[in-house]
Amino acid sequence: MLSDKLREGAQGKIFKLLFWIIILSFIFAGVGGYLIPRLNTDPVKVGDYSITANEWNEQYNRETQQMHRMYGAEASKLLENPAYVNALRTRVLESLINHVAFSSAVFDSGVRIGDEQVREVIRRTPAFQRDGKFDNELYLASVRNMGMNPEYFGEQLRLSLMTDFVGVPAVNTSGAPLPYEVTAMGRLLTQYRVVDLYSLDLTNLEREITASDAEVQEFYEANHDRFMAPAQVKFTYLLLDTNELKKDITYTDADLQDYLTLNQEDFRTPERRAVRHILVKADAADGAERIAKIDAALASGEDFAALASEYSDDPSAKDSGGFMGEVTREDLAANLSDAAFALSEGQVSQKITDNFGTHYLKVDKIYPPALPDFAQVKTRLASAYVADKARELYQDKLNSMADMSFENPDSLDLTAETLGLKVQTCDGLNQGDDKAPWPLNTQALQDAAFSEDNYTSGINTPVVNLSDTSAVVLNISDYRAAELRTLDEVKDEAAAVVVQKKAMAQGRTILTDFVKALKADPNAALPKDVSVISNVRLERGSGNVDPNFGMAVFAIPQQGDLNYTIGDNQGRETLALLKSVGSLDDKTLGEYESLMRTQLVQYYRGRMQDVLYLGARELTDIEYNEDAIKLINQQNQDAE
Repeated sequence: MLSDKLREGAQGKIFKLLFWIIILSFIFAGVGGYLIPRLNTDPVKVGDYSITANEWNEQYNRETQQMHRMYGAEASKLLENPAYVNALRTRVLESLINHVAFSSAVFDSGVRIGDEQVREVIRRTPAFQRDGKFDNELYLASVRNMGMNPEYFGEQLRLSLMTDFVGVPAVNTSGAPLPYEVTAMGRLLTQYRVVDLYSLDLTNLEREITASDAEVQEFYEANHDRFMAPAQVKFTYLLLDTNELKKDITYTDADLQDYLTLNQEDFRTPERRAVRHILVKADAADGAERIAKIDAALASGEDFAALASEYSDDPSAKDSGGFMGEVTREDLAANLSDAAFALSEGQVSQKITDNFGTHYLKVDKIYPPALPDFAQVKTRLASAYVADKARELYQDKLNSMADMSFENPDSLDLTAETLGLKVQTCDGLNQGDDKAPWPLNTQALQDAAFSEDNYTSGINTPVVNLSDTSAVVLNISDYRAAELRTLDEVKDEAAAVVVQKKAMAQGRTILTDFVKALKADPNAALPKDVSVISNVRLERGSGNVDPNFGMAVFAIPQQGDLNYTIGDNQGRETLALLKSVGSLDDKTLGEYESLMRTQLVQYYRGRMQDVLYLGARELTDIEYNEDAIKLINQQNQDAE
């Protein structure tokens, strides 16, 4: 009977083996999902908050997008270096930890931002205003465009305001460099040096010098890289360029009106203020007396313009009553801008003291931010509209080009026909040829063209991003490897270099001996083939000497009787004998001091931000999940 056969089969070895296979499959695929703990893929836990792999990857992607916008093809080259990518990913992760730790520390300290404060910031945000008033529909549309809902956006804003409440004042108050620091660095940068330049013409020496076969052979063997015939490729390619796409973008006035509504913040004129200014210079002999008179006159309500004409050291104030014009925040130095934009209309500032002297400001009239008439900005609107539409079209075509060139790997013809592009031909590109026409001279294209994976595959390459606005796909048809040219081919070239090096070494000896002669006799005769240009004034970055030689000149010590340097200056052995050291005029010094002050402020603020983050990390438990970090890095490396 059938039941007897089944019972008999159940006792067999094959049935038992199948039974256990089924049981094990059930365990691993079913019950095992409940019994085996899930892998923790969060790279870091900061206090009670876990930074997820998605957050890390999203922040990394934003960082690389910013790099591409700023550096174009150079960013692509950097991001092809695994060591650089690992360092960048680590920096991004540490930055996330800093922000989470600082936010946590601020929250634990009891800082809170109320709902009304959040709403007020939203209402005052220009991006959410239309015709100078808050527009709720524009606000909701803008938040949706950011991929958020209003509740989430509000909480993110609340967190940002909390951290700004603590961090911004600390960072801003730390960014004031001491006056002597600014002056010292300004004087260093504005220093100039007067030297006598003794140049040796090597022509006659080179005529007298020979290079033996052994010397040429030795130089050739030690410098193979100088005598390589470069690798070469031949290929066809498709070029997608935003500038070409712009030519096909059309629009109507209605299109531009809609664009202005959605992007009004980009076209809004900034707040302007009609400002008057009184300056009493720091080095004015009667400065204290004039300041006292100004203070008394302002206290009694005297006319600011009349006081500016009478007392200000600003030459233009005499005829204008100190009127500086209608200025924006960016038009004034930071300290004056902060003061001017804190005043009400008709109000006079307290006196402001800095390295330049004592300042007084008055605001005659305030012009709030405003959206200009359509006609006034139509040209700018059209340019921005076309650029945006071209970027959108570029992204669509870029995605299509990537998909189609992958799906049709043996040729670019179908992709070109579908996208309306032209298949272009390169009959021979030498590796490293920066004189080739664009885009063949770009590093990104050459890296792809000379990648072994690409020239050995026989199929289309992946899309190569040249910049944010252009990309190519290549199909390489022929590759010739770099090869060393024979000694016979390069013998004359190598011999010329050997002769030149020997001549330069002899020239340096001649100039060194000349310095010794000058020490013994300041009127010592010039050596043969040496010419001199006396009292040459060199400033930092001077273009009349080789940059490296210029740096050597500024490294000459100022102490001693006969200070000099000898080096290669534009192909000639040159002796620079230091005569004197000076500084540029006060006006130029002031400009450099202003520049240095700005840079020092940024530096000090950065240092304070680091201190705040370090302190927050000390107050917070940070747990690194090394296994997850390695896994995420490996997954991203495989994806790239």
